[in-house]
Amino acid sequence: MGRLSLPPDPTLFELLYEPGLDEDRRTVLPYLLRVDAAHILMLARQEILPRATAAKLLTVNRDLAGRCTAGETLFVARESHRGLYWLYEQEYIRQLGGIVGGAAHVARSRNDINATVTRLRMRDEALALLAACDALLAALHSQAEKHAATLMSFFTHFQPAQPSTLGHYLTGVFGELLRTAEWLLAAFPALDRSPMGAAAGAGTSFPLDREEVARLLGLAEVIENSADAVASRDYAVQLLSGAALLGTTLTRLSQDLQSWGSFAYGFLDWPDDLVSTSSIMPQKRNAFVLESIRGQAIQATGALTATLAGLKNTPFTNGVEVSSGATVHAWPAFQASYKAVRLTTLLVERLEARPERMRAFLAGAQTTMTAVADLLVARHGLPFRTAHDAVGALLQELPADAELSPGIVKAGLEPVIAAATGDSVELDLSELEAALDPWRCLLAARHGGGPAPESVRAQLRSLAERHQHLRHRIASRRRSRDEADALLAREIASFLAVADGPLPDPSGEERRA
Repeated sequence: MGRLSLPPDPTLFELLYEPGLDEDRRTVLPYLLRVDAAHILMLARQEILPRATAAKLLTVNRDLAGRCTAGETLFVARESHRGLYWLYEQEYIRQLGGIVGGAAHVARSRNDINATVTRLRMRDEALALLAACDALLAALHSQAEKHAATLMSFFTHFQPAQPSTLGHYLTGVFGELLRTAEWLLAAFPALDRSPMGAAAGAGTSFPLDREEVARLLGLAEVIENSADAVASRDYAVQLLSGAALLGTTLTRLSQDLQSWGSFAYGFLDWPDDLVSTSSIMPQKRNAFVLESIRGQAIQATGALTATLAGLKNTPFTNGVEVSSGATVHAWPAFQASYKAVRLTTLLVERLEARPERMRAFLAGAQTTMTAVADLLVARHGLPFRTAHDAVGALLQELPADAELSPGIVKAGLEPVIAAATGDSVELDLSELEAALDPWRCLLAARHGGGPAPESVRAQLRSLAERHQHLRHRIASRRRSRDEADALLAREIASFLAVADGPLPDPSGEERRA
C-alpha cells in the first residue's frame, strides 16, 4: 500500500482500526457512497475519467449503495486492515481490477472526503434535531394555549412570588426554545458548503467542476480555499453550541416540571404509562423520564467542550485530531439531544394539570402583596419604595399563616403609612379586596409581557408566526437535501443508460466525453 511494506502493528489494529469499523459501515458508508458517486460523475463530465471507466465504477457504487440500504454488512474485513476507506477502495479493485477500480481517487483525498462526509452527516443530524424541536414547540404552544388561564404561582428563588398561569410559564419556555431552534438553523450557511476538490488541502491540477459536485450533494456552495475546506470544523462548534443551549433549557424545564409534579406541590401529573414506581416503596409514582431528559440533554455541552479542546493548538490543516477527534463526541451528543427533545415532547403533550392544587397553594402564599403595594402607588400617590416598605412592615407584624383579609390589611397598613409619611390615608375595602384576589391580580397583569390570559394569547400569536416561518425553513432544507439525493440517483441512472453515447450535461445540453 503506497510506500508501506508492512500491515499495521497488531496493537494499532486492535485499538484504532478495528473497533470503529462496524459503526463506520453504518454511519459513514452511506455518505461515502454518495460523495464517491458525485465525484465520479463530475470526473467523467470533465473528461478526467474515461466514460467506460466511470460507468464501471458507478455500477459498483450503485450496487454497494443498494446493499447498504438493505442493511447488508459490506466488506469482509481482512486481518490488519486500515479502516473503512481502504476496505471500500479495495472492494472496487477486487471487482474491477487495479487500473479501473483504483481510478476514482484521482483529484481527491481522504481529507476532503472526510470533511464532506462530516458535513453531510451533520446536516442530517441537525435536520432531525430541528424536526424534533418543531414537534416540541407545537406541543408547548398547544399546552400554553390550553392553560393560558390556569392560575398558578410564579416563583423566584424557589419562593412563591406573584399570581401567574401555567400557560404563561410554558409560553416563556416556548420563546427561548424557538430562539434556540432559530440559532440551530442559522448555522446552516456555514455547514452547507462542499470541501470536495480541495484534495489533501492544497487543491489539485485537474480541472474539476467543484460546483457540480456540490449540486449533486445538495450543498449550496463550495468552500473557496482548499486549506479552509479540510481544516475547518467551525460549523460543528456552531451546531453544538445551539444543541448545548437547547439541552440547558430542557434541563430547566424538566427540573420545574418534576418539582411541580412532586407530592410537595402536586400541580402536575402524568399517566401511569409515563411514570415508574419503586422497587421497595409501593406508593411511589416517580416521574423518572424527567431525570432521563436531564441526563441526555446535557451531553451536547460536554461534546462542545471536547470539540473546542480537540481543535485547540492543532495546525490549520487536516489531521486526525481535526478530521475525527474533534467531532467524535458530536454524534452521540446529537443523538442524546434528539432523544431528550422527543422525551420532553411526550411529557409536555400528556401533561395533566391540577388547577385546584395550584389555587390552594396560592391561598396562603401571600403572592398578592405586590398588588397591594401597587395600589398604594396608583391610588394614593406613595413612592413605590415607601409602599413596599409599608407592606413589608405589615407582614412582619402578622403571623406567617395569617388570613390577609381586606379588613386586616386596612387596619394594619393605615397606621404604618401614617407613621412613614406623616399623612393619614384611608384605604378602600373594595379596592383592597380586588388587590388581594389572585385572579383579579392576574387579569390586571396584562402589560410588560405579563400573565394576563389576553396577554399570553397575544404572545402566543406572535410566537406562532415565527414558529411557522421556522417550520417552512426546516422543510425547505429537508426538501433540498431529498431532491439532491433523488437528483444524484437519476443522474447515475441516466449516465449508465447512455454510457456508450454522448454524455448528458447538467444544463440539458450534450457534450462529448
